[in-house]
Amino acid sequence: MSDLFIVTFDRKDGAEALNAALAPLRAEQRLETQDTNIVTRDADGTVHLHHPVPVPLAQAIGGSVWGLVLGAVFLMPLAGAAVGAGVGALVGRDRDPGVDKAFLEQIGDTLRPGGSALCLWVRHVEEGALEAVLRDFGGGGTILRSPVSPELEERLQAMLDVAGSPD
Repeated sequence: MSDLFIVTFDRKDGAEALNAALAPLRAEQRLETQDTNIVTRDADGTVHLHHPVPVPLAQAIGGSVWGLVLGAVFLMPLAGAAVGAGVGALVGRDRDPGVDKAFLEQIGDTLRPGGSALCLWVRHVEEGALEAVLRDFGGGGTILRSPVSPELEERLQAMLDVAGSPD
């Protein structure tokens, strides 16, 4: 089952910083996400949606892998990879399998001017690993929604509060 993990920040670079801090968990497959979005709000109130990994690129990579496999069956792996990449890019251009754009814009509307939000559609997360990253993260933030237990969410929020408070 997938769930959303949303953390908001009062500064524009907070969401990008947390996303970068979570990258090692993704590499170790301790955090599996179906979609990652960063929402920012300019000082004038304009909301922007950012995909750290463009959907057409991700679909093209997936298509080329499947094309390579299927092409190998017919003894034409390179042609299969090329066709798969092309089909994947076309599908990715027209299809966004992630979090609804209107929902992300609503989150953006709730941000303070100059703020940001990291929205992760999480398939799996090792709670202890997430807790360790947030303990070491020095950027503050407010958890709006998470896939973890209420007790752990309170501990994670406390860590973010300590990290974001000036000493």
